[in-house]
Amino acid sequence: MDILLSLLAELATSLIFLGLASFAVYWALIRGYQARTAILMGALVIVVYVGGSFAADQLGSHPDSWAAIQQTFDQIWQVKAKALADEKMPQADIDAIQGLFKKYFLFCLPAWIISGSLFAGFLAYYLVSSIGSRFVSRITAPKPFWQWMVPEPMIFGLILGGVVKLFSPENSLMEITGDNLLVLFLAIYTFAGLTITSFYFRKWRFPTIARLLSYALLFEITFNAVCILGVLDIWLDFRKLKKPSVEPKL
Repeated sequence: MDILLSLLAELATSLIFLGLASFAVYWALIRGYQARTAILMGALVIVVYVGGSFAADQLGSHPDSWAAIQQTFDQIWQVKAKALADEKMPQADIDAIQGLFKKYFLFCLPAWIISGSLFAGFLAYYLVSSIGSRFVSRITAPKPFWQWMVPEPMIFGLILGGVVKLFSPENSLMEITGDNLLVLFLAIYTFAGLTITSFYFRKWRFPTIARLLSYALLFEITFNAVCILGVLDIWLDFRKLKKPSVEPKL
């Protein structure tokens, strides 16, 4: 019963976020903003909402929001650790995995929030433009997924994250900052890699079900390869989209 209530609460929260992003995207599209600007505005609304809620908790009657987040992480990890122990995994390996999870999930929570907000903004853009283009002349049909590109200058964000992490003392605030930059930009370039795979799925006429299964397998098995594909597209231009007549860019 508790699990069901938790799932319902998460679903309700996701719908609220998607609704907020959709209103922002709709406002941007109606006023003639480009698709990528509309997506960023949708993401910004969610980031401001989440950040404002956290700040209000910190300043209000619940000053231990971060402690509550850490407690939730520990509870989730206890369940995961027990499952790993039942599989006869050595305790040293379990502790090492816990350290990685804490480092790249708990302490990289800002990067995951921003990444999730960008995804919600992107989803809201497709939802609003798909429906709105049928009724509102100012809203055009959504751009095909396979045409999206990450602006080339964003590679410097990934490089900066790597440099900051490399030259920062272990477990310092600077290292956490570098980790957050890496997580954020690796998520962005994973998105870029997926748009490239979508291009080839379309080119090779993959059925829709096969495409969905392929995306799931890419996330499960070759997540790093998809990200590397997105980075390499800066130089190799797999889809030949860098011609002046091709748009859009994200």
